[in-house]
Amino acid sequence: MEKPVFYPEQDDAYNIVRRTGICRTHIPPHVHDGVELYLSLSPLPDILLGNRVVSAEPGTLILIPPFCMHRLFDRTDELYDRYILSLKAAWLDSLFPQGKEQYSYLQDSGRPLLLFPSGSQLKIMQNTLDELLAFQGEYSFASISCLAEFMSQVDNLVRLQNAEHGKKFHVSTTQQTVTDMIRYLEEHIGETVSLRDLSRHFTYNPDYISRIFKKHTNTTVKGYILLRKMAQARQLLAEGFTVSQVQSMTGYSSYAHFARTFKEQVGIPPAAYRNSCLNSTH
Repeated sequence: MEKPVFYPEQDDAYNIVRRTGICRTHIPPHVHDGVELYLSLSPLPDILLGNRVVSAEPGTLILIPPFCMHRLFDRTDELYDRYILSLKAAWLDSLFPQGKEQYSYLQDSGRPLLLFPSGSQLKIMQNTLDELLAFQGEYSFASISCLAEFMSQVDNLVRLQNAEHGKKFHVSTTQQTVTDMIRYLEEHIGETVSLRDLSRHFTYNPDYISRIFKKHTNTTVKGYILLRKMAQARQLLAEGFTVSQVQSMTGYSSYAHFARTFKEQVGIPPAAYRNSCLNSTH
């Protein structure tokens, strides 16, 4: 069985890197416990972001909330240049009162954002990220001030883009078809949906569905469903739901099957994961 990938939350409040190079392996869909901001200076022709598949031009800022499924690039023969800023979710929660609606976009797993800074905005954001990189992981008033400046730039961009109703981005016919399939799977996440079920619903040949789904997500329909269930389970456990409640909410009829699958995919039992998440917020 294809194994989904999960990246645990980093120990530090934040982490920043700039990566330029060729990705030698195909990156499968995955989720993070924390927030990730991805400023791409290269074109991204086939993004899986939440429940949609799209493409993005160079200079796009991608904001990925906790537990949001994504896969941003798939080519192993292209040079990618990008900044990646990761923020610890528990640290962000400690900064703002619970239920602070102004920054809800940093917490809503169902609302990843594609942001489109202008040329001048992009240059300012790059300069701020370069300044933050120069601290080399130093945790000080100066570095936190620089981080806050960048997040203020992001926040302004979110407000501006919301006011302007965003920007159109390119979606091919097959990308839209896969997006429709992903949204159907999301709507039936607590059920058992097979490739044959998708074929009947969308009136496409199963082989065609399998081929385009794999092409645009780098996983199978079965692999996607498993990953999505585990991402949902992690989020619900982090929110304080019991293991039994999460087992039922994710469509597993057997507690033992759910617990075994969770440990296989995440690396620790669901109860231990829940305790770890709840302890980190206190």
